[in-house]
Amino acid sequence: MIKVYLGLTFSGPVLPAPPADAVGERYLDYLGLLKYLEGFYALGHSGTNRDALRVEQYRQAVEGHLEGAPGVPFYAAAFAADKLATAEELLSRRDELLEAGYPLAKSAEENTPPRITVLHELEDLVLDPTNDYSLLPGPPDRLNRLLAALTERRHPELTVLVHEPRHLLPSGLRRLLDRLESGGDTVDQLPEPAAATGPSDLNRWQRKLRLLLTGQTDPTPGELSGDGSLVILRAERETHLAAYLARMVRDNADWRPGVLMTERNQTLDTALLMEGLPSMGIPSTSLARPSLQVLKLVPAFLWEPVEVERIMEFVSLVTKPLDRRLAQKIAVHLADTPGLFGARWVYTVEQTFREMTERNYPAKRIRRAREQYDFWFRRRRYPRDGRAPKAEVRSLFVFLRNWALEAYDEDNEQTGLLVLSAQAERATELLDAQPETELTYLEVERLVRTIYQPAPTQFSPAEQGGLLTSFAPASTAQLQGSGQPALKRLIWWDFVETDPTYFFSRYYPPELEFLRRHDCEPQSPEQRNELLTWQNLRPLLHTREQLILCLPQRVDGTEMEPHALMGDLEAASTDAALRKITVNIDLAGQPTGLLSGLALPQFAEVPIRALDLPRAHVTIGKPAALRPREEETPTAMDDLLYYPHKWVFRHLLELRGTPILSIASENRLRGNLSHLFIEQLLAEIKKAGRSYSRTEVVQWIGENADRLLRQQGAVLLEYGQEPERVQFIRTMRKSAWTLVSYIQDNRWSIEGSELEITGKIGNQAVKGRADLVLRRTGTDGRPEAAVVDLKWRGKTTFSTIIKNGWDVQLALYADFLSEQGIARIHTAYYLLRDAKMLSRNELAFEGAEVVPVADDYTVVQREMLAKICATHDWRWKQFAAGTVEVRCAETAGALDDAYLALDHDSLLEMKTDTSPFDDYQSLIGLIR
Repeated sequence: MIKVYLGLTFSGPVLPAPPADAVGERYLDYLGLLKYLEGFYALGHSGTNRDALRVEQYRQAVEGHLEGAPGVPFYAAAFAADKLATAEELLSRRDELLEAGYPLAKSAEENTPPRITVLHELEDLVLDPTNDYSLLPGPPDRLNRLLAALTERRHPELTVLVHEPRHLLPSGLRRLLDRLESGGDTVDQLPEPAAATGPSDLNRWQRKLRLLLTGQTDPTPGELSGDGSLVILRAERETHLAAYLARMVRDNADWRPGVLMTERNQTLDTALLMEGLPSMGIPSTSLARPSLQVLKLVPAFLWEPVEVERIMEFVSLVTKPLDRRLAQKIAVHLADTPGLFGARWVYTVEQTFREMTERNYPAKRIRRAREQYDFWFRRRRYPRDGRAPKAEVRSLFVFLRNWALEAYDEDNEQTGLLVLSAQAERATELLDAQPETELTYLEVERLVRTIYQPAPTQFSPAEQGGLLTSFAPASTAQLQGSGQPALKRLIWWDFVETDPTYFFSRYYPPELEFLRRHDCEPQSPEQRNELLTWQNLRPLLHTREQLILCLPQRVDGTEMEPHALMGDLEAASTDAALRKITVNIDLAGQPTGLLSGLALPQFAEVPIRALDLPRAHVTIGKPAALRPREEETPTAMDDLLYYPHKWVFRHLLELRGTPILSIASENRLRGNLSHLFIEQLLAEIKKAGRSYSRTEVVQWIGENADRLLRQQGAVLLEYGQEPERVQFIRTMRKSAWTLVSYIQDNRWSIEGSELEITGKIGNQAVKGRADLVLRRTGTDGRPEAAVVDLKWRGKTTFSTIIKNGWDVQLALYADFLSEQGIARIHTAYYLLRDAKMLSRNELAFEGAEVVPVADDYTVVQREMLAKICATHDWRWKQFAAGTVEVRCAETAGALDDAYLALDHDSLLEMKTDTSPFDDYQSLIGLIR
């Protein structure tokens, strides 16, 4: 005889653990019992998850029914909105009725309610052999086949001990138990635990809770003594609770409570491991696995316009079907230039392959990286508002499945790859089952969501001596006759609300009445709620000596509500009584007598030591290490002159922060894009060798906007970005024509954009690229040049720079051009968003917005260059003395005091604020 302990949650571990040497005993849930019995009747069922495939098969039947229905079925509107979700709901109703014993395969009676009649008609379509529709068997189909086979009595004699009240079981399980019982097997109900009679706080609450099972109430709040049998641990975060409990387990060798963990997470297990304790072996289930993230991102490669954010997510994943080095380079490129297949993109990709070759990467790896790149990025794309061939969609998941299996062979510890492979395979099965040859964007996304499921991962196995765990309240019980030890102590981890809520019945009252007349009664919401209450009471009623309820205010940063039973405890006890059994860990208090006999964690005050304030100067032990670089850029020179610590950190020591792999900010994106538009427009005008009219400029912008946006601003082509895209192009039309007008109306010819200019400051070589260089012959016949720095916005900022003589880069470019024999060099800033030219005068650009200064521009340039040279020499004298200035808002006053004896008139005017682009604020003490 086989003894079966039957519980709806017995698919997982039972607490207390049954004896390991028990023979002839099984702990099974509903599906486990079904599978166990199927084995005796040759009714084997594949363990592979085919739920998504069944939904797709039923969707096709629903579609066929909708086409042939004489009227409008009740599901028509929902089906038009979401076909798979509607099919899934209809299939669940069909399964529910079959499980409850309703004969859907028979023709509907005349008085059958309309919605149930529709299910009859759908069943006829599925069962009709002349149709192409098919439906894989689900649990209800398997149940009905088993019930028909049980008359043969091939299975051994069973004694089934039922944990939950029989009237609360699913209707299909009740039918199975009735059939087993009528066939000669024994089916008994396990008794309730013995009533508590002791005086402890836990026993008092248990007596109150028993009233919930009988429907009685006791409105009188009771007193609690705080004897430690019932304890509430409160904290702001679950990590605080975990650290406290782990220390208690470590410091009390004989204190080994069981743990009820209704939501599987690693927090408590991690805390135990950090204390050197054995692991509980908690399997964590999450959709955030890198190996699963790739599943929802691969469809992004099918469509255009390209979804840059999703491509960025793809290449930034830890686990992905793309070479790691190549993906990193692409991610850095996209962060700065969010577009594909421009000149910079092609250079980035090909340079990466050249570097891989130069570094002697294995030829197999380079070849595979090239194949992966070509598969994802060099594929044909389809308009997002159109359709993609099913074969193209299928190829994505086939590639993904094969890659996952190969990657798992190389690293067997990445078990998530096996789950990814299985889900990719389900996606291909789902596609193969669909009769459609083309799919829309929404259909592909819906398909991915259908098969996208969390991947369980066990980071460490359960170790000997670890705390025993259960994952369901109903699995936390001492079953009579099982040989389990008593459940003496229990920690209910995360005693917060996680239970589902059932709001309404799926059937109208006339439908329920009709089903009852046919001996079919689906489980009602009242039964589900009663079952939930019964299950939640198991750990409370079965614990004998000590129950600890862990109540964090937040879990994973999310505000949590206390468990529903907390309300019962509050109603059963006075406020003073609750305070006696509550320990608030965050208050660092010691419970008085509450946990007597246990060594409790001791809290110690940690003094707060504020970080040092920024120092005006840093002393270098080896000043000889500060040497001039072979070549500087104007940007680096600006750092050297105004913020020497930035020059040392960034340009000399080359301290670079890890690039934040996210798309560039809005202003930076528009600045880069506008530069690209202007650069290519001016190159076209220069090539044409003639003036452009406003119509031609606007036409060029319109003809090239789409191409340029794809290459460097694809985010503006995405869904929902049309207003921003239209506004940007309108701005560029106005700004480009205004700039071209400034050039043409003032007789300038275009020398070049992004033009390389070189020169020297003393012995220091400097090389940079000027945004725009113009040339013309003056009225006196002497050559003139203009250097224009293109900026997206910042009228106030750049007006201040001109006024204070801080435009170092433009001054350097002017000096370097003057060495080429050009008599007059003008400088200006052009603000692209505002279509405004800022300069010191209108000599170069009539109509420009003038920032008035006291001296002539030639005097300003000459004085600025002298100050630049003097400041450059002064900075290197500081370096030679082993001193590096740290300039920010907090050190400006101290620096002014330190430089009282300096000849300030010969140097550039120093800035008193913190650099807006200082990546080293934590190093100099600004962030503390």
